[in-house]
Amino acid sequence: MEVTGQLSPDEFWEHIRELESRVLSEARQVRVFGLKEWTGPIMIGDWGWADDRLSSAGLVHGTPDGDLSVQISTVVGDPRREVVRAIERATGISPREPDYDDRHRAVRDAPGVAVSIPCDGVSVEFSKWGGPDRWWAAGGVDGVSIVIDSRNYPVEDVALIEIDDVKPYLEGWRDYMRRVRGGI
Repeated sequence: MEVTGQLSPDEFWEHIRELESRVLSEARQVRVFGLKEWTGPIMIGDWGWADDRLSSAGLVHGTPDGDLSVQISTVVGDPRREVVRAIERATGISPREPDYDDRHRAVRDAPGVAVSIPCDGVSVEFSKWGGPDRWWAAGGVDGVSIVIDSRNYPVEDVALIEIDDVKPYLEGWRDYMRRVRGGI
């Protein structure tokens, strides 16, 4: 497939199928988590690779264009580093700005608030940043680093469960992509 700025519909959907295949293959090798009490739309979120190795695997509850969403990501390394990146993206902090170093340092060094979030029925301590409507949390579950990125969903309502089958999340993502991009 040759990328020249825009993909044809066939190229786009071929790319989607390749990504779905890769996610299914990699999902068997990493623990991923979702919300226990969720009845709305679900989809895969951010999945990232570094040097061809999975570095993050996210599941989303809600949609990017909706009022409410929660992404739970399993990440390699320190989850706080991923929270800093997410906060900077959400607040528009860019390395191109003259005061980037100061703003980055302020986000990086901000203390989180300890919150207890159930995971598979066990209370786990996370560090939380942000307010009641937009917040981020970082923590660990049995050696697995977790980042939560939430919009308009109270931290008190979050209960995590391990997800064994990501296919429903892939189907939700595909349905969402069809809706925003157009059919196959």
